[in-house]
Amino acid sequence: MFDSPADAVQAMQKFFEPHRVELVAQALVPAIELRPVAGTAGDSGSTRLGGLPDLPAGAAWPRPPVPRDPEAIASRGNEDAAQEMRAHLQKNLPYAFIGQIDLEEARALGPIAAVLPERGRLLFFYDLSVGPWESGTRTAHVAWDDTPRAALRPLSMSADLAQAAANERREREAILVQYKQPLPGQPLGTNYDAPPKPMSLRAIVSTPAPASLEIEALPVLRAYYHGEPHDAAAEDFAGAYDAMRNDLGEAYPSPGWKRHRLLGSPLPEQDDPRYQAAVVMEFGKEFLDRETWQRERSRIDQLAQEWRLLLQVDLADWSGGGFGEGTVYFLIRERDLTARRFDQVVAVYQQT
Repeated sequence: MFDSPADAVQAMQKFFEPHRVELVAQALVPAIELRPVAGTAGDSGSTRLGGLPDLPAGAAWPRPPVPRDPEAIASRGNEDAAQEMRAHLQKNLPYAFIGQIDLEEARALGPIAAVLPERGRLLFFYDLSVGPWESGTRTAHVAWDDTPRAALRPLSMSADLAQAAANERREREAILVQYKQPLPGQPLGTNYDAPPKPMSLRAIVSTPAPASLEIEALPVLRAYYHGEPHDAAAEDFAGAYDAMRNDLGEAYPSPGWKRHRLLGSPLPEQDDPRYQAAVVMEFGKEFLDRETWQRERSRIDQLAQEWRLLLQVDLADWSGGGFGEGTVYFLIRERDLTARRFDQVVAVYQQT
């Protein structure tokens, strides 16, 4: 990730001849990075991951709708995961709070954030206990709140959510003690909460991941990565491209906060998550059989183009400990973002 196109061009010169540098530079994708800042919670209404959401007095902590077929969801996991999901779904617990974005801070970054509302906050919630096995709108809750800052208050966790978090935290601490691992200096994150982490927003540009839809801007690479006919020059280009992304930390940025991203192109752990959003919303299924996928591939490609990344969060960094893993992607259709229909946001989870 680069602070500017000029920085990117300078870094690319180590890997490409001038005409290739120009080509890759044209494919750079603007995005907004979430960077940690010093502090424990941040000001009221400020950008934050974890902790408690800032909302007006009287607001209720959101809960996921009850699924039509809980057993179908639970059966997607192994025996232990299925048992945990059944217990979780029976309790109808609220969402975990992932974080909030200060929209005034975002809009101050210029054209990259012009698609977002001008004021207030976007608040992101996720059913982390089930989300890895269920993509869609049910496991995600995104709210746009434009309450004046002076009227905001940290929303206390509901009693059942706080109890679930406390129980899981004790279990995780017991595991660390059992394996003689040191306890962290702050409370462990759970599937239900995470320690507060103040963040700042910064405009960046990045090269598209080979698995992302934005790789279409580099047709030679698209052909190579998708197994289409290619020549030795294409293979050399792809090798240099991979070397550049690995060497510059673009492939899988570390530490984890470098994977937190608002807008722009997703950093997939598998395929571009917009394919999954298109499949779930169009076909109403988590997975398609091979025959259906092959038959509908062209249509799925077109549908995926309608979706855009709203936010992605590295869950290991979010949890603040060694128990979290994977990435959650909050995705929205362009038309729904324009109409501010944040109830149409889809969550997709990926893990390598």
